[in-house]
Order: sequence, then C-alpha cells, then structure tokens
Amino acid sequence: MKKIYLISSFLFVFLLSGCATHEAFVKKYDKWVGQNISTLISIEGYPNSSYDIQNGHKVYVYNKSSVSYVPAYSGGYFGRRGYFGLGMYDETIVRTCTLFFETDKNGVIVKWGSRGNNCVAQEQK
Repeated sequence: MKKIYLISSFLFVFLLSGCATHEAFVKKYDKWVGQNISTLISIEGYPNSSYDIQNGHKVYVYNKSSVSYVPAYSGGYFGRRGYFGLGMYDETIVRTCTLFFETDKNGVIVKWGSRGNNCVAQEQK
C-alpha cells in the first residue's frame, strides 16, 4: 500500500511538470536580450520590484511561486511503548522562480538571470 502512494505521488508531480524544462526557459528569456523592457512588461505584467545599480543600469525583478500538497505516508515501527502505525499527511511542495532583467539607460535588456527550483517553461514546437 505504501508503494502505491509513493508511486502515485511521483506520477502526480511528474504530470504537473508536463514538458516544462529549464532549457526551454533559457531559450524563452534569451530572446529578450536586446529588446526594450516596456515590451516585456506589456506581456509579462509589472515586475514585483526594481532597483538601480552602480553602473547606471536598472534591474527589474519578477517573483513567481506556487505551493502544492501531495499525499504522503510515514512508516510505522515498534517502540518501547508499542506499535506506532502508518500516518497519512500532506507533504508541502513550494516552487519558486525569481527573474532578474538588467536594462541599460535606454531601457534595453542587456542580460537576465534567474534563481529558484521552478524556473521552467513549456517546450515550443
């Protein structure tokens, strides 16, 4: 029974990811280098924050996160006070991705970067 839930939990997470990959994510955002930040904002929406850096450039920051719950089981064991059985609980999975876009004085994106465990995009066919 425990194996069934472990397998179903793995399949659930796998199906949620679909065909999303980090490589597709990189391809998606590499195309923005050389484009104006106002075009990106018109498509992605307003950033969560922005700040000026020492070289006169500006950095725009987008934060994306999601929380999901996957059913999981804890194993039972015999202890000094008796048997402690299986317990079902929800495992919390937090996915995050922070995007950074650096622009020059004219608002042109010169580079970008990301940080997080869910910086993925759907494959373009």
